[in-house]
Amino acid sequence: MKKLCVLLLIVFSNFCFAQNISLNKGNTQEQNYYSEIQFEYVNGKIIIPVIINEITYRFLLDTGAPNLITKKLTSILNPKSLQEIKVNDANHNKSSMNVVELPNLTIGNIVFENSVALSSNDENNLVFDCFNLDGFIGSNLLRNSIIQIDIKNKNLIITNDASKLKLNKKKSLTLSLMGIQSSPYIWIKLKGEKSGKEQVLLDTGMKGFYAVSSRNYSLFKDEKIFKLLAYGTGTESISIFGNSKNTTQQSLMLPKMEIANSNFLNISTITTNDDNSKIGIELFEKGTATIDFLNKKFYYEQFENNLDMSEKFSKFSATILNNKFSIGIVWDEKLKDLIYTGDEIIEINDKNYENYSLCDLINKKSVFKDIEIIKLKIKNRNGEVKTITL
Repeated sequence: MKKLCVLLLIVFSNFCFAQNISLNKGNTQEQNYYSEIQFEYVNGKIIIPVIINEITYRFLLDTGAPNLITKKLTSILNPKSLQEIKVNDANHNKSSMNVVELPNLTIGNIVFENSVALSSNDENNLVFDCFNLDGFIGSNLLRNSIIQIDIKNKNLIITNDASKLKLNKKKSLTLSLMGIQSSPYIWIKLKGEKSGKEQVLLDTGMKGFYAVSSRNYSLFKDEKIFKLLAYGTGTESISIFGNSKNTTQQSLMLPKMEIANSNFLNISTITTNDDNSKIGIELFEKGTATIDFLNKKFYYEQFENNLDMSEKFSKFSATILNNKFSIGIVWDEKLKDLIYTGDEIIEINDKNYENYSLCDLINKKSVFKDIEIIKLKIKNRNGEVKTITL
């Protein structure tokens, strides 16, 4: 029997831009290239070594975002600023960032030149600090390349020659590159009582398997493709500019999804405030994936056919609010009068989390994994502490 699953969702990507600007700049020095790069895989994040000015930095491979460098790296590189732009993150939080010219950077044996990046203005950011990141390598840098991701062997291939890869055309989809950063989108098939199709972003920066946007779900709702499990109001995901706003979301189950002739069954998902639905890093954990930006194709070899993704219904979602491990959204109707969004989680099954490292919550496996929650101690906004037996 599967245990209670409580989701702590961290999303990094899918920026929106107010100005009409293109980040699709730059190329490679090499005319023909093939490189294999060993990467770190830290709690659903692919971290690759990137060399700039003979120094190796740590970058997140994030196909849902453009290139980005931290404020610390900006101060080291002192790049030329091209313009300041208004940016919305995946949770519709707004901020300003500078678009800067990047010096030549090397990934494996490939030199990328004349590219651009967003420069973060945030001095202290959990995303960067907890994973010790210097930036993101995004879709705008990769738009003329082919990348193959093998998480089992922690191996990334970057090339511009598809013949050097073992690719099965029968397990492929057309890829669309959209927007000012060449974001990669594919069409997936959804099946419940009826069937539908949805165009989704391939987002290696998103933890989890599938996140359906509230907008898209509203279009599917009458077709009875998804099974509604519960409503909840609160905040759950953390993006680069902070938490999502308090909204009412739905906890859903999708009976079947088909991606490039690979089938996934009984998928749990929660609606998001993002404009787009997304497929996250868990897809890449379940098979070998090739994103062919150059020829606009996506290939996928599933490890296990008709993979059952069933999870036990989550009674609540957890998040980080005001630098505290907190209740995000309460799904179980019986708990909605007992715990609320923003309540600090003090103990789980008598284990104390008051001084638990926020970075351990983000970059290590979930504290809820493989446990059944029997007792929960929380502190509410008035400072009152109470224990709830589940």
